[in-house]
Amino acid sequence: MEPRDERDLPEVVAEILIEQHAMREDIAALRREMGEQIGGLRGDVVGLRQDLQTGLDNLAQTFNSMTNAILDAMNRGNDRYNSSDQQIKQLDTRVTKLENPDAA
Repeated sequence: MEPRDERDLPEVVAEILIEQHAMREDIAALRREMGEQIGGLRGDVVGLRQDLQTGLDNLAQTFNSMTNAILDAMNRGNDRYNSSDQQIKQLDTRVTKLENPDAA
């Protein structure tokens, strides 16, 4: 036969209960820490969403500004074309009058 530990049953049970209590405290601490980390991650996600929305808003504003600049440039070009067209028509009329004074 093997020699048995001389400790009595209440001592063993007390040691098991002490270990069980320590494990429960460790588990509770881990749960609190995980809860804090999850809360922090949620805050990070909210911050990232806000950053993303801000970036998208800035992108949309930049796109609108670029579109407006292009339209303004096109309108100025069109205005110059119309002005040149009117000048050409006026010069054509003058040339026609100079070439045929009777036609006027």
